[in-house]
Amino acid sequence: MEVWVCRESELSEGVVRTAQLGHDRDGRPIQALLLRDESGTIVAYRNLCQHLPVPLDGGTGELLSEDGMHLICGTHGAAYRVHDGYCVEGPCEGMALLPLTVRVADGDLFVSP
Repeated sequence: MEVWVCRESELSEGVVRTAQLGHDRDGRPIQALLLRDESGTIVAYRNLCQHLPVPLDGGTGELLSEDGMHLICGTHGAAYRVHDGYCVEGPCEGMALLPLTVRVADGDLFVSP
């Protein structure tokens, strides 16, 4: 399933967009996070911490570190690099967020699991 997220021009530096992608086998919502990494490339990950099955932002919308280089889990402070989703600090260090597929068509951004 592919979901429209926003216009590519709306995804500026420091902005994180979310999109609902349905539910997984266990009935948990699948939410995508889309943002630009430090090179400007659009990346997308499932909004699910690798330590506990909770959304990174805990519903607050607060996701990025002050320098914009890491996605931060609000539950326990794990820091995931934006460009590859790899956890560099916290109880899930060495694990990575699940990447999702992003497609750009005519200036529109779409994401799929």
